Amino acid sequence: MPESFHDDIDATARHWFIRQQGRALSAEEQRALTDWLAASPDHRTAWTRAEEDWQSLGRFRTDLSGELNKARHYRPRHHSPRYLKWAAAVLVLIALPILYRASAGIPQHWQTATGERQHVTLADGSQLSLDTATRVTITQSWFQRLIQLQEGEIYLEVVPDWRPLQVTAADTRIRDIGTRFSVRDTPEKFTVQVEEGAVEIIRQDKHLVLHAGETVTRHPATDRWQLATVQGDIANWRQGILVFDQHRLPEVLQELARYHAVRFDLADPALGRKQISGRFRLDELDTTLRIIAETLNLNIEHPTPDRYLLSAAQKQ
Repeated sequence: MPESFHDDIDATARHWFIRQQGRALSAEEQRALTDWLAASPDHRTAWTRAEEDWQSLGRFRTDLSGELNKARHYRPRHHSPRYLKWAAAVLVLIALPILYRASAGIPQHWQTATGERQHVTLADGSQLSLDTATRVTITQSWFQRLIQLQEGEIYLEVVPDWRPLQVTAADTRIRDIGTRFSVRDTPEKFTVQVEEGAVEIIRQDKHLVLHAGETVTRHPATDRWQLATVQGDIANWRQGILVFDQHRLPEVLQELARYHAVRFDLADPALGRKQISGRFRLDELDTTLRIIAETLNLNIEHPTPDRYLLSAAQKQ
């Protein structure tokens, strides 16, 4: 077997299948095929795919056979019909995966670790930014542009194209009508914010169109949608900052923990009612905590590398 086939299971399956269609396998070849199929369940699966591809092409093989019959009247007799059938099988099985992948699209997977951010230019020229701890699958085909957000947050600057662009997150679909928007799907909340243009949000029987300057949030605990006006810029994490405007302390700490893989504990639950505002750099956790402590009159202890304890400072 050619060495190049060993690196591609589907190619190896098609290689064996085509050889079997062209002629009867020798005893040695049959043993080699049997051993290859038994070596891994993936080999058997690839063989099944090759068989299904061949069967699905029944109509095309019929058309090809008709054309080949016409061609044989103009060819010398020493050209074997079996050879022509074998050649047609080779061309079809080689072309089919290429055509299928082009029409269905090849998924690409991207992800960021805690504290990491990434920028990706898509094949159509659209710009995609990934926030911390984010996983996406991107599929672009002849007919559509699809981004599946498994977790985290993304920001999109969409290039106009005749193919629709759609983002799916959990059980919600977001269809691009405009150009710039962000989608967040974390255990705490699901949020869509539109900076420019508009997006259509579809979830079960709910349908909503968001326009520039609007945001909608759904909290999993209540499953209620809250529509609001965007305050300031969206997706500030792209510039390496977080902006809070009268946010409750637990929410601020929860957001900081997404970027630094640490845990924050409040010594007194009453501290959860305190609020904080400001612009903080993502890569300056110690400075951010010092400002929060001074603003809210708190003591911050760091008992372990991954844990912070916040308590009310003693009155002087």
